[in-house]
Amino acid sequence: MRTTVPIVMDGRTHLRTPGTSPAPAATVSARGDAEPCAPGDGEIRMAQDGTRDETRHATRPWTPWGGGWLPPRPPRPGVVSLRPLSPGEILGGAFAALARYGVRLATAMLLGQLGALLLVAAAALTALALHARPVAALVPAAAVAALLTCALASALTGAVLRPAVLGRPATARTLLRAAGPRFAAVLGTQLLVLAAVAGPGAAVLAAGLPPLLAAATLPAAVGFGVLFALGPTVAVCEGLGPIGALRRSARLVRGAWWRTLGLTGLAATIALAAAYAVQLPFAFAGALSLIPAVDGGFVHAALTALGGTAAQTLLLCFPQLTAGLLYTDRRIRREDLAAELTGQAQPGEFSSA
Repeated sequence: MRTTVPIVMDGRTHLRTPGTSPAPAATVSARGDAEPCAPGDGEIRMAQDGTRDETRHATRPWTPWGGGWLPPRPPRPGVVSLRPLSPGEILGGAFAALARYGVRLATAMLLGQLGALLLVAAAALTALALHARPVAALVPAAAVAALLTCALASALTGAVLRPAVLGRPATARTLLRAAGPRFAAVLGTQLLVLAAVAGPGAAVLAAGLPPLLAAATLPAAVGFGVLFALGPTVAVCEGLGPIGALRRSARLVRGAWWRTLGLTGLAATIALAAAYAVQLPFAFAGALSLIPAVDGGFVHAALTALGGTAAQTLLLCFPQLTAGLLYTDRRIRREDLAAELTGQAQPGEFSSA
């Protein structure tokens, strides 16, 4: 049996039989990829310890340090690879999705908020027409506007999740079309989560009991909040109702509670810091526009609105994008979602992980 020995010379991997000149097998690039051999050299017969022959294909990548053949890389058609994700990959994928679809998300949120603001304004005007006090009319209207905005952001980020994972384009119009039918389910899911998280403490305070007893409900609030963290994403991606979405979220989070707590908490902290950092330059430029010599009242209003829109998009969408990718990771680990997504992606959409 002939024994061949792999030799690396001038960036090329050669197979040499003792007493003969080396024959080129494959060129290893800096990325670790192997370029095809010359025609007819598609397969290489290599002997190990002089007792067994093993056939390898020359185009398969070889580790630069000679550790063996690399396993096939998982496909990456979008912002993340279709395999179990690490925490860094989840956060990086959320940033990548926000960079790719952030403008369209902000546009869709503004368009959706116009309708919500019209409803809130109509309710406030109706309350004022009934001779209600301005504060009593505006505070509930502002609370309703905040709830509708949060639900809209969750529905839009759930709608953008699949295009982001599959690397497909999405416009503000298509996002609104996909999020609109699921808006009521997302709003109901968030209201149930709010009741589960804040309900026990609010009930203790409403009963006139000491605040320390309300603080004692904090662990339960955190537990329910983490357990139902994937509820809005489930309501959009799987078309479930509020109760079904919460049950599904609890099943997915079970076994990864601490991981979900760490990622969602870190994402919320990053979103707060990023929103504050983004809003500062706009606020500073807007303040400069108020100098009498500048006479930039319109410029101040425009810059303030632009900074507020960017900060709002970061604050509301980034944590939800992180939760969406965490949902994708949990389904890949437990339900082999990667095979389904690979089948849905176009062949030309794949790239190396």
